[in-house]
Amino acid sequence: MISPFSDTARNQDVRILVVEDDYILALNFQEILECLGYTVIDIVDSAEVAIEKANQLQPNLILMNIRLSGAMDGIQAAEIIWQIRRIPIIYITGYSDENILARATQTYPFPYIIKPATKQKIYRAIQSMIIFLFWMWLGFNQSIAIIYKLCIKLKLTVII
Repeated sequence: MISPFSDTARNQDVRILVVEDDYILALNFQEILECLGYTVIDIVDSAEVAIEKANQLQPNLILMNIRLSGAMDGIQAAEIIWQIRRIPIIYITGYSDENILARATQTYPFPYIIKPATKQKIYRAIQSMIIFLFWMWLGFNQSIAIIYKLCIKLKLTVII
């Protein structure tokens, strides 16, 4: 039987930024991600630095704690990063407070993990993000195809 965690070669191209203000937890997340074959490009501890690093390093995915030290929380940082870079984010939180989770889900339908974040939870969250992004991409491409066909039908020229 093949384990879903065994195909690490394919994951090496996925570059992940970890945003966690508890350094021991951040190292644990890094170990889990690298065990799954992903590349952790940096660990930062505040929302402000996360925004800077997202712009500078352009990761494929961000693992973001919701409660961070500093003036801004992870949800606010995720909103800014998504608006600027469209980088998908997986939230991690130690709180299952409905208000916080409702705020998190309003930003975009990013998955979230309630701590403790195990290898299985992180793997499932990444897989659900991949499926979500695939369906989003598929919907975008179908929209482009519909617009293209409409332009041909209306004899319009489209420059992309």
